[in-house]
Amino acid sequence: MSRPKVLVATDQIGDLGSDVAGAALARGFAELADVAVVPLATGGRALAEATAALTGGTVTGSASQWVLRAQGLVLIGLAQRPHSGWAPESSTAELGEWVLEALRGADAAKVVIDLTGVTAQDGGVGLLAQAGAALTERQVIGIVANDELELAATGLTGAVARRGYGAGRDVAEVLVADAQTKALVEGFGVGLAVAPGGGAAGGCGAAILSLGGRLLDGPQFCHSLADVDTSLARCDLVVTGCNELSALDRGGPILRSVAEWAERAQRPCIAFAGGEELSRREVRTFGLEAAHQLSAAPTANELTQAAGRVAIGWFGR
Repeated sequence: MSRPKVLVATDQIGDLGSDVAGAALARGFAELADVAVVPLATGGRALAEATAALTGGTVTGSASQWVLRAQGLVLIGLAQRPHSGWAPESSTAELGEWVLEALRGADAAKVVIDLTGVTAQDGGVGLLAQAGAALTERQVIGIVANDELELAATGLTGAVARRGYGAGRDVAEVLVADAQTKALVEGFGVGLAVAPGGGAAGGCGAAILSLGGRLLDGPQFCHSLADVDTSLARCDLVVTGCNELSALDRGGPILRSVAEWAERAQRPCIAFAGGEELSRREVRTFGLEAAHQLSAAPTANELTQAAGRVAIGWFGR
């Protein structure tokens, strides 16, 4: 009789990165099941580390700017200083300069630019001015926040309107800025001003689309790297985790993504998470069979022990 198969796809938990947390949970199931681990992150240095674990690549740089190099792949990220909710004078030139530097001498066909740390609102003009030529003829992917994947650059519900009205700006000022942004972005390509995702990261989404690139959120990118659909088709149980599971945020974008993947594949999904204990009925509305409570900052050993107890409940001895 073949052993059951478990897919562990988790966010960071406490102080443990997603790769370390995933490995700790996997050890708890390993005595009774074959386990595959897929680390996940939404963006930032954590996404670079998760990608390194998936590809065998190496991350260099600092906490504010980093680059991952792997076979055929370069992932570049930069965390800009915060800008106000309304800062049309801000620029992505520094991101473009960092991309250009990171690509110098690199022959990778695929370039992934983590845009989740972008706070400028120039429609990606600075990025393209500095690095557009270096990105031409490469496969380009922009990593954006999940809630910006469908966000257009302009229009009544576009990025300019969202920022302007959120900052309490006058309607007339917002309309002028929206028209200016539309003219700017349409200069990249017809239709980009209203294209889904074009408004992501202060308009950098449109810049990526103008290069023939595509936009993904962090979990989607990790999903594609790890060929998660193949693992889902073969597994008997999906395991995920996060810092806190609550009715307010449903565990955050990573847990929500994993639960959706499991539901599409018709596989049971359970979670390990901190926070207040929720009823089984409430947990099931999240797409989970069960949620197992953790301490606020569990150690790797505590995760392994918790997973081991749960594994016995699922698969016996």
